[in-house]
Amino acid sequence: MSHRVERLSRKDAAAISRVYREVWPKAYEYPEEWRRKRAMSEEEVLKEMDAGYMFFGVRVNGELVGVYKASFTDRGLFGEQLAVLPSHRNQGIANALYEHFLEFAEKNKCRGYVNILMGHEACERVIRRYGFKKVGEPWEQSEGMLVQTYERDFSNDEDT
Repeated sequence: MSHRVERLSRKDAAAISRVYREVWPKAYEYPEEWRRKRAMSEEEVLKEMDAGYMFFGVRVNGELVGVYKASFTDRGLFGEQLAVLPSHRNQGIANALYEHFLEFAEKNKCRGYVNILMGHEACERVIRRYGFKKVGEPWEQSEGMLVQTYERDFSNDEDT
């Protein structure tokens, strides 16, 4: 099944928050403090949009069911906080979001990079499938939470 990814706007802030508040509190592989920060309120989503973060998502029958956020940094396009509602997992939504992220980085001729929780097999499998490469050594993003940075570099692509 093919899913269309769209850039989300301020009017979607409540729906973005709903996805995050349903997904992150139950992401038990992450420390509790990290999960609390990721279960963003509508106001927090709006504040991040105002700060330059872009949110992208997939809808099924009009309902927002998958989201990620991205921002341009000195290093390239940083993707983070991907979340898919449990009721819509294993339907290709995370793949569609990753594909969109890479297409967006390629379109902007920059490096796309993400931080993946060490040992999170599903995420590691997806990023390998899309040709991301490890960068550096694992590092502690939050107390007790080791992550590995992965990237795909489109900055030198002549064909894009």
